[in-house]
Amino acid sequence: MSIKMIRIDDRLIHGQVVAAWSKVLNINRIWVIDDNTAKDEFLSGVMRLVAPPHVELVITDENRIKELAKDFDEDNKNTLILSKGPEVMKKIFMTGISHKELNLGGMCARPDRTKLFKQISANKKELELLHDIKNMGIHVYFRVTPDDIETEFE
Repeated sequence: MSIKMIRIDDRLIHGQVVAAWSKVLNINRIWVIDDNTAKDEFLSGVMRLVAPPHVELVITDENRIKELAKDFDEDNKNTLILSKGPEVMKKIFMTGISHKELNLGGMCARPDRTKLFKQISANKKELELLHDIKNMGIHVYFRVTPDDIETEFE
């Protein structure tokens, strides 16, 4: 299994991902799944600028999940999967990949969201999706940085 972490983080690639998680997990590849970023050359370019230079960066839309999830799960590159929300993550887990954990690392506050933990918030639909994922037998937890203590999603 080469998928080391599957993480919801609405900032996608940023300091915590680059400086902390990619080092702790010895990441060789980051897979960003986000329709808007995939079709926006400027956003994709920004992601490429902030990604660690030694890490392969793959940016795709949701349509490539089924195609790439199994390949990335079975190859030898340590992969971190990032997306902005639980809808995409549910699709990832529905592919049957062997990694059975979901890290909730960043979902910023908005008027339609309720605070779940520290800076992590979710609306009613997102909460339903997170519960769906948990009910699939996936370990869902909060852990913003590697130094934080893992806290279970209830």
